[in-house]
Amino acid sequence: MSGRVLNIAWKDMLHLWHNRTLLILVIFGAACELLLVGWATGAEIDDLKTVVIDHDQTAISQGLIDALGAASALTLNEDAVSDLTKHNTRDAALDDTFTGGNFIFNPDNVLVVEIPAGFGAQLTAGEQPQVTLTLNGANSVGSTTARRAAEEVLYTYGAVVLTQNMMEHMGQTPPSADQIVASLESNHPDVVVRYNEELDRAAYTTPSEAAFVLYIIAIMVAAFMLAREREYGTFEQLLVMPQRPIEIIIGKAIPALLVGYANFILVLVEMNVVFDIPVRGSLLLLLVLAIGYLFVELGRGFMVAMIARTQNQALLIVMLMAFVDITFAGYAVPVESMPQVMQALSNLFPIRHWMIILRGILQKDIGLDVLWPQLVWLAALGLIINGITLWFFRRSLAEQK
Repeated sequence: MSGRVLNIAWKDMLHLWHNRTLLILVIFGAACELLLVGWATGAEIDDLKTVVIDHDQTAISQGLIDALGAASALTLNEDAVSDLTKHNTRDAALDDTFTGGNFIFNPDNVLVVEIPAGFGAQLTAGEQPQVTLTLNGANSVGSTTARRAAEEVLYTYGAVVLTQNMMEHMGQTPPSADQIVASLESNHPDVVVRYNEELDRAAYTTPSEAAFVLYIIAIMVAAFMLAREREYGTFEQLLVMPQRPIEIIIGKAIPALLVGYANFILVLVEMNVVFDIPVRGSLLLLLVLAIGYLFVELGRGFMVAMIARTQNQALLIVMLMAFVDITFAGYAVPVESMPQVMQALSNLFPIRHWMIILRGILQKDIGLDVLWPQLVWLAALGLIINGITLWFFRRSLAEQK
């Protein structure tokens, strides 16, 4: 049996080797994609364009503007302030403010801060003036970051002014603004971060991307290899071969497994070397479980090939599957935020469990005592998927006969 399986595997390895462009693209293309995703998401969000409208025109309001300009996340757009006067209504002015950008070189403003008239007098009197923050919700990530930065500045600046005024009224020498800020920071609660101490977004996005890369490579290579047989008319040759259906499936799975596994190891090394993401758990356990997960996804890839008649059809089906799998894997949207029914449905997608395993071993140093539910799900899904795939394959062989 092993000899017959290896013959099929060797034949498909030769096909892959002769199609070197595809082989290089599959292996190194995924690594380049991980680099781009990690670099794009790992950078700090800063220089968010902010427009400040000062209706107060006092030294205190100007001090607030200076404090906003000093925030690293915000960049004041002074040119947009004069443009607001060109419009008759406030809504028209805001629409123009939030849509006047031209993509990269001049991105849209994400925040408008309106300082009300009487701001300085109210703050000096110990009152809390109402500063209006208008967000550009079309850029939700940037707007949320800008809002947090602006609210922090407003809180700190208000505390500094109130403290200094209060001590002046008491006839005491007020401390400097830096001393007051340091005092406020010392009163903040102690924050302890586990697993991703720097709250680096790349430490979250790159493991997700690595899980998706392993998934998409496994399915696409498996689907293409069998769809190629059907498209080129060599599928009928399998009828006259002495191998049983299970041997053919295993033989064709070996090359796809090797390509996917090599890709996974390359991505794993890349995460560790480039993005400094350590493997806190057992590396051996992770590598073994990756093989098991690959067999599950390879079964889905072969199932796609049983449905598709050409490689192009297989590609379209894989893309449609990927959109759904990404959603239920927690890659794009947290599964915990979904309705209960959708959360239960997510268990039917193997990549959901693999993503939990990958993140858990990489970041949390957890083992089988915690991950056993995911292993049970993957084992069950693997038996069902590969069983259906084998049934499809036998049926296709019977139809050809």
